[in-house]
Amino acid sequence: MKRKGAGVSEGHYEQETDFEAMNELYHLSTRCFPGTLVLIVLFLAGSLAGCRKSPENDHEAELKTWIDSLDRNSRKMGIPQTIARLDSFVTTLDNKDIHDSIAYYKFMKVLSHRDSTMARAALLYTDSLLRLFASVHVREQNPIDYSKALLLKGDDLLKQKEYYLAYRNYYKGKSFLTAQGEICECARYSSRIANISFKEENYNQAIEYWKQELKELSECTEVDNFQLEFIEKQGSMRNIGMAYLRLNEPGKALEYFRQANRFIAATEARFPREKNFIRFARIVILRNEAEAYLLKGDTRTAERLIKKCLEHDPDIDWSVEVEQESRQLLAQIYINKKAYGQAQEQLDTLQRLGTGSGDAARSYRTMQASIWLARGEFEKASRLLTDILETDRKQKLQSNAEAGSDVGQLLQQIHHEQEIELAREKDAREDLFLQFAILIAIAMSVIVYLIWRNARKNAANLRAVTNLNGIITQSNIALQDTVNALEQAEIEKESLLRIVAHDLRNPIAAMVSGSDMLFWDQVPTEEQAMIIDAIQQSGQLAFGLIGQILQSSPDRKKIIKNHEDLAEIVRSCIDMLSYKGREKRQTIYYDYDEALVPVDREKIWRVFSNLLSNAVKFSPVESAIQVKLRKKPDSMLLTIRDHGIGIPEDLKGHIFLNSNDARRTGTAGEQSFGIGLAICKQIVEAHEGKIWFESAGGTGTTFFVELPVN
Repeated sequence: MKRKGAGVSEGHYEQETDFEAMNELYHLSTRCFPGTLVLIVLFLAGSLAGCRKSPENDHEAELKTWIDSLDRNSRKMGIPQTIARLDSFVTTLDNKDIHDSIAYYKFMKVLSHRDSTMARAALLYTDSLLRLFASVHVREQNPIDYSKALLLKGDDLLKQKEYYLAYRNYYKGKSFLTAQGEICECARYSSRIANISFKEENYNQAIEYWKQELKELSECTEVDNFQLEFIEKQGSMRNIGMAYLRLNEPGKALEYFRQANRFIAATEARFPREKNFIRFARIVILRNEAEAYLLKGDTRTAERLIKKCLEHDPDIDWSVEVEQESRQLLAQIYINKKAYGQAQEQLDTLQRLGTGSGDAARSYRTMQASIWLARGEFEKASRLLTDILETDRKQKLQSNAEAGSDVGQLLQQIHHEQEIELAREKDAREDLFLQFAILIAIAMSVIVYLIWRNARKNAANLRAVTNLNGIITQSNIALQDTVNALEQAEIEKESLLRIVAHDLRNPIAAMVSGSDMLFWDQVPTEEQAMIIDAIQQSGQLAFGLIGQILQSSPDRKKIIKNHEDLAEIVRSCIDMLSYKGREKRQTIYYDYDEALVPVDREKIWRVFSNLLSNAVKFSPVESAIQVKLRKKPDSMLLTIRDHGIGIPEDLKGHIFLNSNDARRTGTAGEQSFGIGLAICKQIVEAHEGKIWFESAGGTGTTFFVELPVN
């Protein structure tokens, strides 16, 4: 049965093997248990792809994409052509690493299982995969891939009836997984032993291992893993029910079938992309429940359920195997009711579908003989029953010749060998510990000697350090006097600068006012207007410089905070500077969250105004400026972004310095003094906030101001 639609996230060929694994779990519930190992190997090989995290390089991701594509189309193009294309692509990869080889052999293992003529090649690919982990370092770096490769090898050995070696690989794989803390992958091991125990009709042991798998899956933390979180869990519940059916306990079987149905109902919403698969799972459980009711003697309920099972769902591809088993069960119900005509109709339909092999074929022939006997066709029934008995005899002889394994005894033997091996390792560790203790004793002796020798030198060193400390103390006193003198000089310099700047206000104001009155009662010529405009611009620049000088005084540290509407402060800055933006045909976009923030309104207004003025100044004509004010959990963040000339790398370290090293001319020739951002930084930090920028030359600049809310 092929899946339709999308699947889980690990890749297409893993999705397909997941669904094939579901079919295998269904066959486990039938009498013949066919093809178990092949599908288990397919699933395990496919699931290896999910063990590694995201690709470490580009060609690794490219290989995964190529493999997924080939997997989706392999059935259309054929296995040989798929392999040829994969080999052709792999030869083009440069610097192939261990992960590429693992992915290659995993997919080749999957492809070889799809072609019955490649059975020997499938074994060789497993061996090639295992050889990749010859180094202990590689095993430790890829523990999941290594442990699953061991389980694949165990499957191959089991298929070759090398039971001891197979179980030893299983045990080794699980031990390695346990040491790595991979409880999810250990669940796969428990499921493997349960399947084998069921095949060998050791149903109680199979039940215990499936319960162990459920316990391990409950401790698994892989969220949204469809294989582990759905397929494995509901499959284990259902398989426990089938084992109870084989033990002739239909009541317990129904409990687990209902538990599986409840689990599906509670879980299916988590996997909307797997709805077709989930519908198929319900059909399989429906058929299992019908068999349980038939075993209880409730023929009517069994008939109703099996007919419902045979209602084809148009949204999923139908499984011929499910229909064959369901019609066999329905035919048996009709025979029990002595409705031989209806029973014969079901057997005729089975004849067209194919009667299968093994126990399925024997069941078909037995029911046909029963119908012939009921109709009085004794000769035909006698010949068929004789043929059935002869086939049973031959199968019994073959079964005796191929004596199966006692899973429990083999596991006990391997466990005992493992304990012996662990004891040897413990002895080796104790020997190593003894050698290590001797080395430590020698090292301690050397350390004691060195301490004694150094103690003799310490007295002389202490005297030297005492003398040096006295010299350093005298130097610190001299340095402190120098610092005090420099601080006093700085205070005097700032005081003088403030006086000069203040005294310059009046003459400059008179100059600007006088220029306004020169042509109060007449219209100036174009040349005169240009001269007046130059006088006024110079005056405004002088006022701006004087303001910045006065703002850089020691009074800047005096912050008087009140809860202010920060969005309104930014809006007032935009309104004030909008005329400058209109002169350059610029657009200012403002997006904000409202919030009251404790700030000094006048000083924080200076910061916002300076940043916005710079954005207008250094942006080209007809450009856009974005202003955003966003509320964060504990702060407000102002972002001013322009698309102007940006800040080159050589000036980024000077932007917030109190100097004119970063001074540049605006896009329209505007002058800059280069000290405004230094003042902004002082004010923002006085508010316990942060200011920073992001910029690249020629691509614009974004300034950020973050102020605490509380």
